[in-house]
Amino acid sequence: MGNLGPPRSAAAQRLFPRRRGNRPRQRWRCGNPELGSFFLGADGLWMLALSVFVGLASATLSFWLVFGHVLRIARRTPSSIDSPFRIVVLGSCLDADGGPTPTYRCRLDRALRLYRQAPSAKIVLLGGTTLEGGPSEAMAGSRYLLAHGLPERSLILEENSRHTLENLHFYRSTLASTDGRPDALVTSRFHLARSTLLASGLRIPHAPCAAEDCWAASPQEILRLFVEAFFVHWYLVGRTYARWTRNERMLDRIR
Repeated sequence: MGNLGPPRSAAAQRLFPRRRGNRPRQRWRCGNPELGSFFLGADGLWMLALSVFVGLASATLSFWLVFGHVLRIARRTPSSIDSPFRIVVLGSCLDADGGPTPTYRCRLDRALRLYRQAPSAKIVLLGGTTLEGGPSEAMAGSRYLLAHGLPERSLILEENSRHTLENLHFYRSTLASTDGRPDALVTSRFHLARSTLLASGLRIPHAPCAAEDCWAASPQEILRLFVEAFFVHWYLVGRTYARWTRNERMLDRIR
């Protein structure tokens, strides 16, 4: 089984230094909200305030435009990819026993279906530790796939990242295709808009692939889309501000 562990690239060490000392029992990385992400810090808090201001100044129109985009991506993204070279699965939080949640299992099941259509492909699992003393998201996902018949030789793990942006940064610095071939990027429908936006910002060739067969409207899914729209709005406002002001420190985190 491959592993994208240390050593990390100099850029990754600079942008995402490892945390030291005691860690909380569970980090902010459960399902959708990623409050431990690159947005936090002085720049992130300023961008949060600016994002809220833009939303209010536009009478929430900017937010609703983003929400419409998130919903459109969730509904229209296909759940199949023809002959993928690599199948990249974004991690999700684990349950209290250190196993994949239903959301994560859905992503893993989709990766398994894609692999059975293209058995020469590699499955890359992205995700570090979210529970103190527990397995990484990638390790928990690998155990699930191996239990469902996936050969160990077809797995590659990345176990250092803490959130979606780090997932993609580490992947780009170690394994992303250099010949322009897009890899299948598998994640939940509610998470697709933000994931593809970040991947495009990092210039990672990818083909988005939805974990679920179709988007099903429910109070939980609509709430997830609202939360995702909030994060996407925050990202877009921050990126626009950084470009206008030529803030290289902020831009370095998202490109």
